[in-house]
Amino acid sequence: MADYDLVVIGAGATGLAAARSARRADRRVALVEAARPGGDCTHYGCVPSKALLETARRVQAARSGPSYGFTADVTVDFPAVMERVQAVIADIEQDESPGTLAKEGIDLLAGWGVLTGPTAVEVDGRRVTTERFVVASGSRAAVPPIEGLDAVAYLDNKNVFDLRTLPEHLLVLGGGPIGVELAQAFRRLGAQVTVVEALPTLVSREEPEAQLVLRTVLEREGVAVRTGAKVVRVEAGPVLHLDDGSTASGSHLLVAIGRTPSTDGIGLETAGVTLERRRVVTDAYLQAADTVWAAGDCTSRLQFTHVGDEQGRLAARNAFAGPLPWQRGKWDDAVVPWVTFTEPEIAHVGLTEREAVAQHGAGVMVSTFWDRDGDRARTAGETDGFVKLVAAPGKVGGLALGKLLGMTAVGPMAGEMIAEGALCMRAGTLVGRLAQTIHAYPTWSLSTRRAAAQLFDFGPEPARSARA
Repeated sequence: MADYDLVVIGAGATGLAAARSARRADRRVALVEAARPGGDCTHYGCVPSKALLETARRVQAARSGPSYGFTADVTVDFPAVMERVQAVIADIEQDESPGTLAKEGIDLLAGWGVLTGPTAVEVDGRRVTTERFVVASGSRAAVPPIEGLDAVAYLDNKNVFDLRTLPEHLLVLGGGPIGVELAQAFRRLGAQVTVVEALPTLVSREEPEAQLVLRTVLEREGVAVRTGAKVVRVEAGPVLHLDDGSTASGSHLLVAIGRTPSTDGIGLETAGVTLERRRVVTDAYLQAADTVWAAGDCTSRLQFTHVGDEQGRLAARNAFAGPLPWQRGKWDDAVVPWVTFTEPEIAHVGLTEREAVAQHGAGVMVSTFWDRDGDRARTAGETDGFVKLVAAPGKVGGLALGKLLGMTAVGPMAGEMIAEGALCMRAGTLVGRLAQTIHAYPTWSLSTRRAAAQLFDFGPEPARSARA
């Protein structure tokens, strides 16, 4: 008899979800973790970054007082800011502490786990057997192969939260979500900040309107933004040498170009697991080999905590499901919202306008409602954002009958507003239902209704990408 029904490799958000799901089904479960339970999300990712962003938001709000009829003298105590970040981590990590896991009936095997076959793993020399595995080994910060980078002390999403002295001038290499979030936070806390991005735009996966709003806001707050700028060499300083012959100099360098799966050194090949560019290959049911399922950043193209949580629970259920397709659940990432937690927030679900046109043709219906025309935004003095809806072609008698294909919301509450679009897509609701649904006045979400109503009042907007 095996020691466990299920061994989960990795105790981050994904692994915790898998272990808890299996334990609720009365399985004997062990979690293998070389560091602390909670993984990057709790200790180096979502939790510390959002705690830092919240302080930066409040600092910015206080400084903007004259626009609202008051003044405030704001002094940032950076060491205290970072101590608060650590206090938030310490509070949240109690939800996944070894003691909490033990009370839930989950064994925590502390140490580095290496699979030695399809049903066995060694954890720091201790051999443990199991019927099945869920691999949830996560990801780590990607490091670009740039000349001289390895000789320079740089920051990443882990050690940046160890800082206790505010950087005089922070260079941020990467204009994706992590880069722009931290760039704005450090600028608001008092650092000079320069963002260097090789692609032509920031947050390149977002709608062009969202990219433009974000750049406008960052530059208005004093962040220097250099896009289309490829770094070819790094030297001490740090100094970034760009492909156009120019340089960017600062006191600190933050590398934030993305994440890469953490799958090396854990013996996956001994269990028959296939890797492609370090990513675990699975089928639609998240199965990677006869006895192995995988979930989260180590396998998913969408590296988000909420994706890992959902996949972890699905992988654990599928690991013990029957062999027939209807007895297992397929992973579907067509309706996964995500949020970049800058201010304003950028939230998205589904297809962008360009993607929708490519799949459904130029008849795609597009409607954008700008917050500068919304009463809640004007009362708040936050008018940079918008709601954009992309719907499938379909209109009869002036009624928009197409289903929602995608939504982007930019604004102070965009991360909350996007759930309405995700629900609409998941339920297959006609986009016209958004226009028919009464929204309270004056709320941010009323912009969603007004964007939908424009499809009734004015008909579909010709897709810009089709006209280009």
